[in-house]
Amino acid sequence: MQDFLSDFDSFAQSWWPYLITLFVSIISAIRIYVGGTYCDSSHNIEGKNVIITGGASGIGLETTKELAKRGANIILAVRNADKGRNAIEQIKMLAPRANIVIKLLDTSEFSSIRDFADQIKNEYGKIDVLINNAGIIFHPYKKTTDGNELTFVTNYLGPFLLTHLLLPVLNKSDNGRVINISALAHFNGKLKLDDLNSEKSFNEKDAFAQSKLAVTMCTKYMAMLYKKTNITFNSVNPGLVRDTGHIKKYSTLGCSYLTKLSVWPWIWLFMKTPKQGCQSIVYLAVEPTLNTVSGCYFSDCEIKEPAEIVKDMNLAKVLYEKSCKIVNIDPDKILMSIEKRDGPITRSEAEH
Repeated sequence: MQDFLSDFDSFAQSWWPYLITLFVSIISAIRIYVGGTYCDSSHNIEGKNVIITGGASGIGLETTKELAKRGANIILAVRNADKGRNAIEQIKMLAPRANIVIKLLDTSEFSSIRDFADQIKNEYGKIDVLINNAGIIFHPYKKTTDGNELTFVTNYLGPFLLTHLLLPVLNKSDNGRVINISALAHFNGKLKLDDLNSEKSFNEKDAFAQSKLAVTMCTKYMAMLYKKTNITFNSVNPGLVRDTGHIKKYSTLGCSYLTKLSVWPWIWLFMKTPKQGCQSIVYLAVEPTLNTVSGCYFSDCEIKEPAEIVKDMNLAKVLYEKSCKIVNIDPDKILMSIEKRDGPITRSEAEH
């Protein structure tokens, strides 16, 4: 015992306690910084109808938990019904009275999106919030049954089509909100208007970046186009988030136990948890001061500057019109179907 006390006294008088304290402080500061801001809005959205795509896991599941606790009627749009039921079990443990229903939706298939939208319009008088959360990253090259590159469809064209089909019911809300999930990767995105399906060249990271750039650009453009409706459009960067399943599925980082062991400390240190990642999404869904805020890019519950190219409305218009042709919708007809207070909106009126 005497030897132990002597050793401890020597240790206490050395530099080691200071070095350990400094190390722990640095690690804690990095985790706090990386974790970002928590949504400080205590506002409930009791009775609001909220659609969350990809809400059975990762950021989507954590978003669903938070909104269910705040009284929302959740429409969980998922590809796999079993995963949806498992998600509901987890949510009910936190919010036993949560009102959640499962609807099948595959955002990579246009026919599935149209069927889903028809169900929603038949069963709900209005939708208050649409959260386009479902997405993929680092997926190998693959074309969908409609002939489009999978990452671009799942992350952008699918949500683009879904949003347009649901505009009539979103506009019936006093404050319909469309929340599109962007990413930091959009800053590195290059829009290949002559090769949106990456048929000339393909890289998983570039495909993801292009899809998120397209999301961010069209969110801003649609905010301008539909500014005379009851709907707001905003994009949000959740940050770098771990435990979403994407690394395990498509990245080489999840290939071996040795790789996982060597990489995990850095993933833990420099990436958010899904709960941290969902905070800005929750903020956009519930914060009453955002009722008229539209066309913005959010990160850490604040409006931030997106990539400079996002502000190019002429380029965004070209992308928008190309996208409409690919998903086979008539934007003029959709505009005319959405009524403002004193009559239908025309395309020329919307653009000025």
